[in-house]
Amino acid sequence: MSFRSLALGLLIIVATAGAAGAQGRGAAMRFRAMDQNGDGVITRAEWRGSNRSFEVHDWNGDGRLSGEEVRVGGARKRADREPQFDSADREYMFDDWTDRGFRALDHNRDGRITADEWHFDREGYRRADHNRDGVITRAEFMNESPGDEGDDDRDDRFPYLDVDQDGRISRAEWHGGAVRFNALDDNRDGFLSRAEILGTEPPSDLFTSVDINRDRVITLEEWHWSGASFSERDRNRDGRLTPEEFGGAAPAAKQSTAYRTGFERGTIEGRAAGREERLNNRAWDLEGQSELDTADSGYQPGMGPRAEYQAGYRDGFRRAYREGWNTAK
Repeated sequence: MSFRSLALGLLIIVATAGAAGAQGRGAAMRFRAMDQNGDGVITRAEWRGSNRSFEVHDWNGDGRLSGEEVRVGGARKRADREPQFDSADREYMFDDWTDRGFRALDHNRDGRITADEWHFDREGYRRADHNRDGVITRAEFMNESPGDEGDDDRDDRFPYLDVDQDGRISRAEWHGGAVRFNALDDNRDGFLSRAEILGTEPPSDLFTSVDINRDRVITLEEWHWSGASFSERDRNRDGRLTPEEFGGAAPAAKQSTAYRTGFERGTIEGRAAGREERLNNRAWDLEGQSELDTADSGYQPGMGPRAEYQAGYRDGFRRAYREGWNTAK
């Protein structure tokens, strides 16, 4: 082989490798259609979506999306501190999509997460269940399903994606991959409804879900939240939570007039919201209720501290939402 032929061959190999590398880098970037200047960083001006949606993806809070934040399959680095579990009625968003997170949920060590093992928001569960068989395998959990390159954008939420507030998500509003959009679009109308994203059934009772061995008590080994929140509920200090204790040992703030007033107002409005959601939308969407954002409906300064009123409102609303849903005809 002549030197010229060898040199030409090397140039071809280098060029091919360079093109493949560029293609791989392009394929590995989430939201790349928004990256107008191609610098691998998405600013708020480039982001097509709501402010809340941008904040969800801006894990480090630096005002731009870069690095792991825009890498397909990128995992959020959780802080060392444990999350505070402040309500037994709240559907918490799961955010530890790592091997550690998978092992923490896979209680029976069978290599998959079932609905009984899931104690968090169902929207994230439905997004991660790529083949819609009702369980999440390790590959689905880690977003590494063979032959499946669709980004499920499991960090974002329906209310944040529904920018025009029309009660559905269009392809233009969706930030994940086309594969995942099509998998969720059951009726193939090109939109994702609340029912398609959230499901039509309410979550199971949280106590039952956390009580893995179904012995009607919850031990610290079964607990998924902070040790402090467990101790707060363990009134008799026996290392186990009964259904009554699980409901929450009320801190001093919950005994205030402001808290009780907010709780009463939240109960009324939560019951109405749950009933309306079932009758009109047929989709359980407790944490997506706009009333929970401000949680100060009906508040007057003379009622006491706003923060205590808001805490009471949210507790009352979340508890009553299920009641309204269950009693709707």
